[in-house]
Amino acid sequence: MTRNPELLRADVRDELAKIARLAREFAAVEPFLTRPAEEMSHYDRGAIGYLLHNFYNGCENIFRSIAAFFENDLGPGTWHADLLRRMRLDVPGYRPAVIDEELYHLLEDFRGFRHVFRNCYSFELDWERERLVASRFRRSADLLRVQVGEFIDQIEGLGS
Repeated sequence: MTRNPELLRADVRDELAKIARLAREFAAVEPFLTRPAEEMSHYDRGAIGYLLHNFYNGCENIFRSIAAFFENDLGPGTWHADLLRRMRLDVPGYRPAVIDEELYHLLEDFRGFRHVFRNCYSFELDWERERLVASRFRRSADLLRVQVGEFIDQIEGLGS
């Protein structure tokens, strides 16, 4: 199978555009992050959680596209954690790191939150934990845009 770097770049740019749109929508809920738990409805917690869930899904979509392009073998069971971990690895002669340590740790929190979000009811969400992850959304989205953009630029000549 022939690898198509232009398709990889198009897939990644498409996901980055979707994440940028999500970031604009997230701006509407940022004022909620200062509210104490007793002032937050389960509906609002669920809505914010869904945005955080979508953000990490977008990140993972980007990372899966990159992993597939570079033929990274991800085994069953722990592939979500393995995928994120591998994106911070620089593999000399193969591919540069996609993200740095700071973004890796930020996204690890989003990955953990998404797991909880998918496996509980909105009324079971811990608002303090959700608020902490949500407070890191803006920085994480900005770092992702910059670092993935730099990665795409680094592999620009790959198809030549």
